[in-house]
Amino acid sequence: MVSNITADVRVSDLLDRLVITPRQSTDYHALSGVLKNALPKIKVHRSAEGVWIAAQDVDALLNTEVAADLRWSAEAKLFLENRIRVRQVHQQLYEQVSRIRFGGRDIASIYLTDIEGLDVLDDHQWVNVAAMTLPNGYGLCIFDEQGAGKTVTLIFAFDVLVARDEVDFALIVAPKSMVSEWQRDFLRFKGDLYKVEVMSGTRKQKRTVIGSGADVLVTNFETAASMEDELRALLRSYQERAMLVVDESFYIKNLDAKRTQALRRLRESCGRAFVLCGTPAPNAPQDLIQQFNIVDFGITFDGVSIPDDRAEALPIVQQAIEQRGLFIRHLKTDVLPDLPVKSFNRVFVPLQPEQEKVYAAALRNLILDLRSTDDETFQRKLTSFLARRSALIQICSNPAGVVQGYTEIPAKLHALDSILEESIIRKGEKVILWSFYTASLSAIFNRYRRFNPVKYDGTVSDVAERREAVRKFQEDDETMLFVANPAAAGAGLTLHRARLAIYESMSNQAAHYLQSLDRIHRRGQTRDVEYLILLCDKTIEIEEYERLTRKERAAQTLLRDQVEEPIARETMLREAIAVSQLLEEEK
Repeated sequence: MVSNITADVRVSDLLDRLVITPRQSTDYHALSGVLKNALPKIKVHRSAEGVWIAAQDVDALLNTEVAADLRWSAEAKLFLENRIRVRQVHQQLYEQVSRIRFGGRDIASIYLTDIEGLDVLDDHQWVNVAAMTLPNGYGLCIFDEQGAGKTVTLIFAFDVLVARDEVDFALIVAPKSMVSEWQRDFLRFKGDLYKVEVMSGTRKQKRTVIGSGADVLVTNFETAASMEDELRALLRSYQERAMLVVDESFYIKNLDAKRTQALRRLRESCGRAFVLCGTPAPNAPQDLIQQFNIVDFGITFDGVSIPDDRAEALPIVQQAIEQRGLFIRHLKTDVLPDLPVKSFNRVFVPLQPEQEKVYAAALRNLILDLRSTDDETFQRKLTSFLARRSALIQICSNPAGVVQGYTEIPAKLHALDSILEESIIRKGEKVILWSFYTASLSAIFNRYRRFNPVKYDGTVSDVAERREAVRKFQEDDETMLFVANPAAAGAGLTLHRARLAIYESMSNQAAHYLQSLDRIHRRGQTRDVEYLILLCDKTIEIEEYERLTRKERAAQTLLRDQVEEPIARETMLREAIAVSQLLEEEK
């Protein structure tokens, strides 16, 4: 029986609830009672914006007769239809993806018998394409390790879906440094078969690109968020025959970020969504949640309570993705067996005299303030304390970025003098030199101009200039040094003309470090790869690097990567000394 209550149903901006608002303000209380009576097992909430129910309960509202005239918005209907559609096919898709993943190319080929031209793909890429193009599929998380060919996989999957008349359009969202690479790779693998456009320039120019009739539109995260309305209108025009691709999807790990919220809303108008990332959980297990949500509208983590503590969250997140998540992960060691080995060596550098004084004073003041601060004040001033801790690490790199008037040559530049002399002058090798700080990058670039360096960091914003830096390093025999910030150049680039990468400093973001490692260790590399980590001896920098490696191991555990730890020189030396001491004790 329908009462005289008329209410509008819409979806919240965060896509976490349906909001039912009576058209007559006097009906709020009555509407709440009507919904509670109709949905006795569902929690009905009241707020200033109306009566609402959680997203996971929306199908109960649709399948129940409610004594009110509910007027569903187009967005709310689509929101509901998406979740019903996904729930109906999820278990079947999960089983099919699992079968393909464990069956390899032999099983994958069964799903691709109608498609020609896939012989250029490696076996693991057949697996990916088959899983991405399953009938009634709605998306997949591709977590193949960096350098395993995720871009190629996506391009061929799009081609298969177009050939089957299931998809007409793809929106690809990527970091700024990688946007132009997508256009180039489509041209490389598919020629001029598809019209691929990049959104760039002024807002007016971007609108022109949106209306250009492109088959594939590539943009960055910032533009996707700022032009969400225009992109949503475009996606709707394809009536669920569009697909969304999120490249380096760890960028959307935070639900509170505008780009994450914008992409979740854009996802609603796409029939399929794919997230691509080689390091999907660089900092914490919780990083995975929003990436899966983009693909499956929240099914993987529906009803899963995840604690804030990372160690406690790990087995819970792991169980959820293994039992319900649609994802595939391949390691380079498994799919590229001819890839050379990589080794890590830490180089401990003593601080210079003035540098040590600056460091000691900053550390002493931090300790004094920490001791005199209670826990409540500490939490209130946490940002300030973290900044001071970060300043200690920057002092280890180059105090000039922290202390005005500092003129002494910092310790790591002295160490680099001999390392680069040996590598570039004597051995004739190209070198990648990573540093996180602007002052350090400038000092390095200016000090080693004799090696014809190129720079790739936040100060180089022009896409063409960045691309030229990569080209010169890869192709020009006179350009021996690539100086870069891993936050800017850590993802997507191929720099395998070098076999040696030196870390003068790094950020506290594990993603930056992990992504940058694979710039030289990827398809096409023929020589053993070496990483030198410069650490100032007896400083907080050592613990910071240990923290990064712990995050790396935790991420490997989460995805059950079977990784053989590369042995470092100091590890082998420590083990040899320990054995030697045992022999001495026996004497």
